[in-house]
Amino acid sequence: MVFKRILKASLWLVFLLLLFLLSMNILVPVYVFDEPEPFHGDYLHNPYQSIDSANWKICNFHGHTRQYSGITNGRVNENMVYDSMYRLFNYDHVGISDYNKINNYESINEGHIPAYEHGYNIWKIHQLCIGAEKVRRIDYFFFQTLSMKQHMLNRLLEQNRVVAIAHPSFVEGGYLVEDMKYLSNYRIMEALNGFVNSPEHWDNALSNGHRIYLIADDDTHNVLVVNDIALRITCLNAANTADDLCDALLSGKCVGVDFHLDRSEKMEDKVVRFRRDMPFLNSALLDGDVFTVRVSRPIRRAQFIGQGGRVLSEMNNNEAGVFETSYSIKADDTYVRTVITFFDGTQMYLNPVTRHEDEKMEDQSLAHVSYLRTAVVWSLYLVSVALIMYLLLRRRKSRFGR
Repeated sequence: MVFKRILKASLWLVFLLLLFLLSMNILVPVYVFDEPEPFHGDYLHNPYQSIDSANWKICNFHGHTRQYSGITNGRVNENMVYDSMYRLFNYDHVGISDYNKINNYESINEGHIPAYEHGYNIWKIHQLCIGAEKVRRIDYFFFQTLSMKQHMLNRLLEQNRVVAIAHPSFVEGGYLVEDMKYLSNYRIMEALNGFVNSPEHWDNALSNGHRIYLIADDDTHNVLVVNDIALRITCLNAANTADDLCDALLSGKCVGVDFHLDRSEKMEDKVVRFRRDMPFLNSALLDGDVFTVRVSRPIRRAQFIGQGGRVLSEMNNNEAGVFETSYSIKADDTYVRTVITFFDGTQMYLNPVTRHEDEKMEDQSLAHVSYLRTAVVWSLYLVSVALIMYLLLRRRKSRFGR
């Protein structure tokens, strides 16, 4: 008898929990989306025009430490170990982004940026919250429509200096490539991630006129493993203060590096190779419509990529003395982003040169709340819940009556 009561109470608790989680999924504004416009106009914006080649900062913003008594992945990364391992590689900013928790390790440092990885849904639809004021506990657990994804970005931007879409292609069915056509109200995408790169998502956002800049992160869960650290690197052209680093991210003064991985390499050997071979951007200048990129290491291949992810121009080189490449931007090029491949297989990704009507570079805001559709969806949900509760209570009374 006691067992039955416990079982019944447990089932009711599970039911109420599922009802609560489903409510978070349903009680969200329904958005309608305008059709986007590709970049257009006579003004070409180059985020690198005024960079200082001696002022690059090596950064990682996405990594996990031991939290929640080791329940989450990242359980071996104690704060001090995590920080000291990245310092071995000469990182200037070592960011920690634990799941739904701000880690205040070294918060007294002027370069400390409070951050966390938001999301606990089953589709890994996550966001990096950088310069976070507090943790937003709400998420949509079961599924996420385009409206839910947009609403979450809107809410997170209210509480964070920078919101980045994290590893968008990590799980099939999470952030879809098609979503990037309409989603707005964010500036950064983690196009390079230690688990997966997402150039197709990035190009679809850019092709639809969204000025989205990249971030590159290890997403490390074990800094003591050679293939989990110093893989995807963000280089920011900024002073090493929190405000300057965030400003550099948002203004596109950033390059992403996909550092060549040798899985058989010992950690101490990788540290030496990283310090020796890590490439840097010396300059990326726009002179009229000619975009010229110069880097610190010899170029093996250079690709200029534009609308629809199409390769506009490619330079292949077998000689070790070429450090510079150029592309003449055409009148119908809506944007141009550059990928440099070095002789060891390491790649450098530049943010795009984008076309605008003027220097204001106003962003598209495509999402608008449909109050009628929202009212209909919410009403149907509340009526359904009321009907289910009525049937359950009626069944209970009927059994009690017998």
